[in-house]
Amino acid sequence: MELQTLKNILGPEGVITNKDIHGGYTTDWTGRYIGSTPAVLFPKDTAQVSQVLQWCFANSVAVIPQGGNTGMVGGATPLNGELILSLKKMTNIEETDGVSGQLVTQAGVTLGDVQQAAIKLGWKYGVDLSARDSASIGGTIATNAGGSQVLRYGNTRRQVLGLEAVTGTGEVVGDLRGLAKDNTGYHLPGLLCGSEGTLAVVTRARLRLVNAPEEEISILLGFESLQEALRVVEVVKKDLYDVQACEIFFRNGLSLVCDQFGLTPPWSTPSNVYLLVDAAGQSGLVDRISQSPLAGFLESSKYVAFGSDAVSRKRIWRYRELHTEAISATGVPHKLDVTIPHGRLADFYDNIEAVVRSIDNDAQLFLFGHAGDGNIHVNILGPEPEDLTVDKVVLEFVASIGGSISAEHGIGRAKASYLHFNRTDSEIELFRRVKVAFDPAGILNPGAIFNK
Repeated sequence: MELQTLKNILGPEGVITNKDIHGGYTTDWTGRYIGSTPAVLFPKDTAQVSQVLQWCFANSVAVIPQGGNTGMVGGATPLNGELILSLKKMTNIEETDGVSGQLVTQAGVTLGDVQQAAIKLGWKYGVDLSARDSASIGGTIATNAGGSQVLRYGNTRRQVLGLEAVTGTGEVVGDLRGLAKDNTGYHLPGLLCGSEGTLAVVTRARLRLVNAPEEEISILLGFESLQEALRVVEVVKKDLYDVQACEIFFRNGLSLVCDQFGLTPPWSTPSNVYLLVDAAGQSGLVDRISQSPLAGFLESSKYVAFGSDAVSRKRIWRYRELHTEAISATGVPHKLDVTIPHGRLADFYDNIEAVVRSIDNDAQLFLFGHAGDGNIHVNILGPEPEDLTVDKVVLEFVASIGGSISAEHGIGRAKASYLHFNRTDSEIELFRRVKVAFDPAGILNPGAIFNK
């Protein structure tokens, strides 16, 4: 492939062809998807992205947009030798507004850096993920990332007030005005957020911030049964306004985390189910919790741990946030990110092991996730990475009980064959026509969301 024009656009350091450094860009975070690329491109601003995509369009060269490469569904992996367009050098937070609670950022800024910028302004950014220090804002927009605080603040789409993006022809679209009311046609941020780089490459965004809490507390509870834990989830969602996260995990997952990272379990006697409730708000938070219906559970339970400062809260959150690393350190997992209706969570839990074992009786199953919004991460160790039989039966089961086959990780390449479980043929065809409007040559992230 002739790359001199791209080198002229991006400069000598903006086009990397050394295959020795490509591994971090050509392998999916899970290790299941491994590709190759002739070059990794590093634009520094929207103008350079536009020039690159104009060249790719004119020469029918496919390109994979990429942020922090923390995805888990092969959504940013060049399986067919595509160019990689990495936004890692687009790291400027260009504007901060402490009065209105907004900031403008380039797409390559990490989620963690945006969180810190918000704190310095006296505000908070309402999205949080365990991959906060590597996941980019552009990537979280491309996948409409959710994370642990969706229950309180909503997913990434709720945080995007405006964006700038480049289509598959190299045209720059969008705006960054951030107007609270602007009903001038179709809502471009809402369309591009969650489009997984198949319509346009997001280069800049105006993000809304939320009020910073004066107090925060983390509460870990242990239960014998899932039904007990779900009753607490219902109480928390209904009666505790200050709740910002409600996470769930199980005995085998906690045991794996403690073994892998040398952690001491929260109690000497293990529980079957663990629920982590995170609350944040104005001063008086502890008093409000003590006067809420949650207080009855806290007083009667033998298994309660509190984190009321940064150190103790981090200690509690490690039990939940280290699940992904612990599982991946054990083997190459089949990771299935799904949403289950709250009323069917117990049915899902009661049957999911039998569904998995119908394919592989020796498989290890680890479940954890966001109990407040029904997003459960299904992790399966045992089946070969390329054997998708277990993926298919699990996703079929999820769809059969009214769930979504993708809660927050996207469809990517891993779930493209199963999109019809949740979407009709007419809807998928409409999606394809929308893609053609933005990307007529089909050069942006081919193979993601849709089967070819």
